[in-house]
Amino acid sequence: MNYPNLPKWQLIAVPAVLIMLSLFYFAKYFVADELIYANYHVSALKQDLQDALNQLEAEKERTVIARQEADIVRRANALLRESEKERQDAIASLQADLAFYRRLGGANGSQAPLAVHYLELQTTHSPRVYRIIFTLTQNLRWAAVISGRVQLGLDGIQHGVAAHLTEEQLLADSAEPLAFQFKYFQQLERLVTLPEGFEPTLLTIRLRSKSLRTPVEQSMEWTSLFNLAETGTAGETSPESTPED
Repeated sequence: MNYPNLPKWQLIAVPAVLIMLSLFYFAKYFVADELIYANYHVSALKQDLQDALNQLEAEKERTVIARQEADIVRRANALLRESEKERQDAIASLQADLAFYRRLGGANGSQAPLAVHYLELQTTHSPRVYRIIFTLTQNLRWAAVISGRVQLGLDGIQHGVAAHLTEEQLLADSAEPLAFQFKYFQQLERLVTLPEGFEPTLLTIRLRSKSLRTPVEQSMEWTSLFNLAETGTAGETSPESTPED
């Protein structure tokens, strides 16, 4: 059998067409399915990503709400603590007032005509200068004006040795003697200056009056007399000794 002699371009074109048809059918039946599957997989991943973003947004909203609720709880607790502090301060103030009037009326069993009802120490800008504030009361049973002198004394340690400071050493040279004169109560205050290197331990107040047979003397630890008004412990001091009636 004799085959016709074909032109060269036909000899090249026919195989090329066959190859292209083969690639077309291969792409149609195999690659197309892979592309469809890939598109489906990409869509699924996009949906998963969107779901994750929605969940993250929801978690953020829940976190914001939780923080707001925690902030509200903290504020409510702060208000409750402030209210409780105010209530405790009011109770302490009423108790101090009650103790004050009980002493004036002699209802606390004390027969002392004169006493230091309240005593407090306050710091100043100078590390060695302190303000002493105290209130003197008189039992209403005596109901007469009483007058006299207040003498201060301070025990402590100076340069490793026990020392006692008198009123003249504590007060400034220009300070007038601390005197009292009242019928029911009187508040006094005075600045005292400690010498260099002195560590105070015990403060003593002595009240002298011609109306009393013996002086009234009361001693208190130095460190226990700071910020009494803030801690709610302000009140009657414990006398070391009381005068005779």
